[in-house]
Amino acid sequence: MRVLRNNKSINIKSNQKRSLMNIGYYHGYKGYRYINNPSNRIAFTEFDELLAIYNFDAHLKTLFYPCVMFIETALKNYVLETITAATGTDSFPDVYSQLLDNYKSFSTTGKSFKSDFSRKTAEDKYKRELKRRLDLRNRIYKIQSDAFGNDNKIAKHYLEQDRSMPIWAIFELLSLGEFGHFVSCLNLTCRKGISSSLGIRQSDDNAALLPQRLIYAVKDLRNAIAHNDVIFDTRFKTGSIDKHVGNTITNATGIKNITFDTITDYLIMIVYILKLLGSTKTELKKIVRDYEDIVEHLRTAIPTSIFNQIVHTNSTSKLHTLKQFISK
Repeated sequence: MRVLRNNKSINIKSNQKRSLMNIGYYHGYKGYRYINNPSNRIAFTEFDELLAIYNFDAHLKTLFYPCVMFIETALKNYVLETITAATGTDSFPDVYSQLLDNYKSFSTTGKSFKSDFSRKTAEDKYKRELKRRLDLRNRIYKIQSDAFGNDNKIAKHYLEQDRSMPIWAIFELLSLGEFGHFVSCLNLTCRKGISSSLGIRQSDDNAALLPQRLIYAVKDLRNAIAHNDVIFDTRFKTGSIDKHVGNTITNATGIKNITFDTITDYLIMIVYILKLLGSTKTELKKIVRDYEDIVEHLRTAIPTSIFNQIVHTNSTSKLHTLKQFISK
């Protein structure tokens, strides 16, 4: 409290000690003193303002957590349905040999190239894709080994009987990032089947890459929520999100300028995916309404100059268009 008063020029009252204890100086103040990066410090003058942003972040995580968990489970089931229908089996070795062969589309055999450099570039790409497939196989076997060593009930049930774990059981063990890696290694025909089953407009997804890109986009948000990291300013992004994702959502919803630089864009993506998965209009409207309530509470608790850095001025128009999309 003395550091906040004397060094940070933040007014914190004696009766707010418990609030500071509850959020923690390092997780609380250190985590919420800036927007996006430490150089963009928030000009707090009152501890109440910092607490308002902390609560805003906590309420966002409470709102988003069941959504992203539902999305993770549903997407895995859609992929499972597609791959088991294609192979007629739930055997991972069969899935691996028959469907996880996207690397073949990068083969240079029988192709001509304008230059040696072009050929070398193509050969390197083929090697990278083949290595990604091999890495996936190795990772899946290690996941099973680790699960068995940690007394995972599903792993023990199959492996103690000297039986291979079926693909659905393996999916139970995959993180969302590993699941995205799995989908990215599937061949084009299989990926198109997944894209079609999700109801994605094929004109928006000719290469059937949108499902894996959506998985990777959701993954960072999901992991941040699960580890109680800060999410209000989207600092959790581990890399840029492919423009294909934003463009597809724009085509479907009519909402422009989706950059994923604000948490509102992540709300839009979540609603878009949930609608693909068959969530009702009532459910989706409630999510948006709850988000608006959380945002409004923040607006009344901090200076406008700070609020506009967190919730951009185009947020209102985006949410208006989003509600129109939900009502269609």
